[in-house]
Order: sequence, then C-alpha cells, then structure tokens
Amino acid sequence: MSISRYIRPTWRGWIIGFSGLLWLLISLVNQTLFAFLLASFAGALTAVSLISALLSLRGISVRRGPAGDATVGQMISLPLEVVNAKKRRRQDLIIQEDLRCAPEKTTLHVLPPLPGLGKIILDRRVLAVRRGEFKLRDVILRSGDPAGLFFRERKFSLPATVVVYPPILPVPDLFLHKYEASPTTTGNPISTAGTSQDFYGVREYNINDGMRYIHWRSTARYGRLMVKEFERNAVASAAILVDAQEHFVSKTLLSNLEYQVQAAASICAHCAGMYCSLAFAAGGGKLTVLPPNAAASARYDILYSLATLKPGNVTLLPALNELLPLLPGNTVVFCLSLSDSLPLRNALDSLMQAGMDVRWCCAPRDLFSAKARKHKPREIMASASFVKPIQVTPDTRLDQALNLAAMN
Repeated sequence: MSISRYIRPTWRGWIIGFSGLLWLLISLVNQTLFAFLLASFAGALTAVSLISALLSLRGISVRRGPAGDATVGQMISLPLEVVNAKKRRRQDLIIQEDLRCAPEKTTLHVLPPLPGLGKIILDRRVLAVRRGEFKLRDVILRSGDPAGLFFRERKFSLPATVVVYPPILPVPDLFLHKYEASPTTTGNPISTAGTSQDFYGVREYNINDGMRYIHWRSTARYGRLMVKEFERNAVASAAILVDAQEHFVSKTLLSNLEYQVQAAASICAHCAGMYCSLAFAAGGGKLTVLPPNAAASARYDILYSLATLKPGNVTLLPALNELLPLLPGNTVVFCLSLSDSLPLRNALDSLMQAGMDVRWCCAPRDLFSAKARKHKPREIMASASFVKPIQVTPDTRLDQALNLAAMN
C-alpha cells in the first residue's frame, strides 16, 4: 500500500519562485517588457516543474524482496524491486528507510533511471552494528522534476522482520567436564565405548579443532590437515546463564552486557559442533528458560534468545531455579553475570555441591566504564565460597577468560 506524503519546493524552487514574484512586481511598477518576460518565464517554469513533480511517482510500485538475517559486523541484504508501469522513462529516485540496526538510523540509496515498462532490483546492503529483532515497515520513495524545483515523496508500507544475531568468536580450547569433547563433522557421537582419551582414528581438520590434536604424519601423507579423534564414554551436558539486570549494565559502546552476550553466543556455537546437550537461562526484560536439548538443535533458539535479550529488572536467580531441576548432575554451567552478588554466589555454590562444574565470568559495570582503563580490577574478597568469578574487562580475550574460569 502506498501513501502520498507531500510535495515541497527545494531551495532552488524557492529562489525561482521569489525571483519570479519580484520581477512581476517590477514589471507592474515600471511596465518594462524585459521584467515581464522574466516573470513569465519564472512562472511558467514553476508551473511545469510542479506538474512534473506531481506525476514523477505516478505508476511506480515497490515490493520488498526476502530480507536475510545477519550477525553483528556482517552486511544485511535488503533487496527492493521497483517497477515502472508507465511507458515513459523515469529519472533517478532516492529510496529512504529507517533501519535501527544500521550505523545511521536513516539510510538513503540512489536508484538509477527506470526504463519504460521496466523494473530494477536494488540489492541494498547495510552493515549490521546492533543485535536484535528489527521490524521493517515503511519505504519512502523520493523524486522530483528535471529542473529540481520540487520534490515529492511517497510512502510504501512493506512490513518485514530482520534478526541480527550477536557476534561469535572462536573458542577452540573450551574444555567440557574435565576433557575436551572432540568436535565431529556430523555432530554425532563416534563411539560409546572406551574412555575419554582412547585413540580412535584420524579425520580431516575443521575450524573447531584444537591445534594440539593435529596428526602430523597423516597430514604429510594426505596433503591436508588431519587430527586425532578420541572415543567418549559420556555425553557432555552444558548450560549457559546470562545476567541482564538493567541496574548493572554499563553505558559504554561495548557494554558489559554485550560482552557477555557475545560470550554466550560463542559458547553456544562451540557446543553446537559437539555431541552434547545444551540449556539456556537468562533474566533481564523477561524470564527466559530453554530446557536441555541437543546442542545442534538448540543453537538457533538460544542465538535468537540472545539476539532479542534486553536488560530489565528480572534477576538471574528465578531463571536458575527454574532450570536447575532439568539439569543432570555432571553439567558444565557457564554463568555470565554483571555483578558478584551474595545470592548468586550461594546459588552457584549449591550447583557445585550437586556435582556440577561451574565456570563463572563476571563483567562488573565499573570495569566497562569510560574510566575503566585507569583502575585495576577489584580484588575478590576471600570467603568460604567454593566458586569464585573471573573478572573480565573490554580488553579480556574471551577464550582466555573461559579457560581461566575452567581452572578456577
């Protein structure tokens, strides 16, 4: 559906209009032919330009192509099909749309001249800099007259949805439950017999494999990287907890919440390449709990929850209490919090006492502030707690933080 917005003069149109009026007044006072001709020319040009601008968007329709999802830092494809139903050729058009995921809220694209009875598919590509689920609504088409005295806009209602997922960093040395489960190309278990370090064979290298497992003799033989593969006697279980309490979120460009969301997405993507179950829970704007499921299947639901996660007043404890009865006793729990609170510490201690392996990374708000570089990380006060958080800063590498949490 299209809605005509308005037609307005440009700065050039204002100048021509006022000059024509001025010459008309001069011709009436002095009664000179030259002034009258200039006034007539300005009036005729203004009238013709006004009519041309009114007809500039007549017969033009816009349809939205399939919008693709993306990850922060990637380009989003937002194609538009512009059709000219008239036989006359059209001049350049400007397409305007508000995109909250882009660096600038309002994006402008120039469409080349439309041939008569023709169409052009404009493949717009916009850099995604913000995660979330974004509703696309109106596309504004702008044109005018050849003289540039007037411009006209028409709004087309083209609803669509685009999801921008958080960025994912490689964490090849992420250990699960006292051993690193070797990723497989199919996501299925290799064997259910033997111990976790029994040698099984070699296979081709993939990006999730650690360099320590490269089998150099087979690599030289086949001419491509080959890695050792081990049997497993247990299915690893992991859970990701994300704190999004609004009171503790920093106001910087890279906030502590965005750091933890990126960490959670990276852990989820790493586990999806393994044969393990994965669960997710988060607070913030609403309570989110995803029960344990095969990591390869749970990946998209978890990444969508992370993409749409917003800060709020819901703490992490209700989500943890709801998820706890669903977790097996050997679960590796990744807790990504924004503060080191006593209730959360006690809850994580209970998980450890139940036999779970807790990895706690804390991103305090003051370490992500504008003056964070001038302050050293706070010392963690000694207590009788079994689990202690690893404090991270904007400069902390994610893989290092997760490995430190595993050894803590």
